Amino acid sequence: MIANSVVNRLKSSFVFLVLPVFLGGCDLGQGDIKSDPKGIILDASGSYLILQGKWRNVTESPSIVVPRVNTTRIECEKRTLRCDEYIAKLIEKSDDPTGSVERRYLWLMKEEFRILEWSESLVVARAEPRAADIELRISLIDRAAERTLRETGARGAQGSHFGKIEHWILD
Repeated sequence: MIANSVVNRLKSSFVFLVLPVFLGGCDLGQGDIKSDPKGIILDASGSYLILQGKWRNVTESPSIVVPRVNTTRIECEKRTLRCDEYIAKLIEKSDDPTGSVERRYLWLMKEEFRILEWSESLVVARAEPRAADIELRISLIDRAAERTLRETGARGAQGSHFGKIEHWILD
C-alpha cells in the first residue's frame, strides 16, 4: 500500500520534476533535443520488461499522435498482463497535417496496454482508446519494438479515418 502510494506520487511528480529540467536544459528554438538511448531490458526472471528510447515514424505523413520530437518509456509486467507506455512529445506545426496546431506544445501521455502474447521471443500488447487500436510488438531476440496505430470508429469515435494506419519503430 505504501509502496504503491510512493510510486503513484513519483509518477505524478514526473511532470513537475522532469519536464522543467527537460525544458530548462533545451533550447526549444535551436539545436537538438536528446532523448534516452534505445534500451530493451528484460529482468532475470523474464517477467518484467522495460523499453526506453524514441519512436521514429516510418509512415509517410507527419503525426501529432507521436510527433518527430518524443521520448518514451514502456513498462511491461507478465504477472498483470499489462504494459504502461509513457510518451513525452513536443508537438510542432510541422507535425500536424490538418493545420490546427498554431504553436509548439509539450505533452505527456500515458497509455495502458493489455498483453495478448508473451513468449521467449515476442511480447504483443494492445490498447484500445476510443478512436484507434494501438499495437506494440516487442522482439526480445532482436531487441526491437514497433508501434502501430489503426484508426477506427468501432467504439463510437467521431472523425476517425477508417483505414488510416501509422507505424513507428523504437530508436
